[in-house]
Amino acid sequence: MAGTEGTDPAGRQPVSVTEPTAPPEQREAADEYAGTRSLAEEQELMEGADIIEGDPNARLTVLERQTCLNLLAALDIGRVAFTITGDAAPTVLPVNYAVVDGNIVFRSTLAGDIMRHSRGYASFQVDSFDHERREGWSVLASGRCEWIHDHDELARIPQGRLPQPWAEGARDQVLRITPGRLSGRRISRN
Repeated sequence: MAGTEGTDPAGRQPVSVTEPTAPPEQREAADEYAGTRSLAEEQELMEGADIIEGDPNARLTVLERQTCLNLLAALDIGRVAFTITGDAAPTVLPVNYAVVDGNIVFRSTLAGDIMRHSRGYASFQVDSFDHERREGWSVLASGRCEWIHDHDELARIPQGRLPQPWAEGARDQVLRITPGRLSGRRISRN
């Protein structure tokens, strides 16, 4: 990789700046897989895969929006997903949260990754599973993520409704995700 030396924005230390490079070439298939090209498409897709049918006693239900909101309100730990500029994959972090007026509210530190990168759009997921019974549900919310820093707006959140973080340290910044899309699934046994 080609790089150049510079200084950080504060001018304190030299920083290495990496210039973009071309993506790596696609690798060729090993000889042991060379024969798969002659298989029928269905056989090629199934080659080496375990085929397992779903449990006939299980039922998958798509949940209504209000049910999703009710389930969101029932818990206090979820995962917020956001993209850090330059990263290829989203970052997913657990947070303590509360549902206030249909919005997901959680705390962060001013210098935290969530505070710096989730503002704009984010996704939020909560779920609950019973591994013994193989039942459970999952709710996914996606929408605008905003920093609530207006004192009047913060005062409209009812006393005691802000989530209490489990992690040590001050979490004095409040963020809100307004769900634009809300979907949920439940797996139950007959």
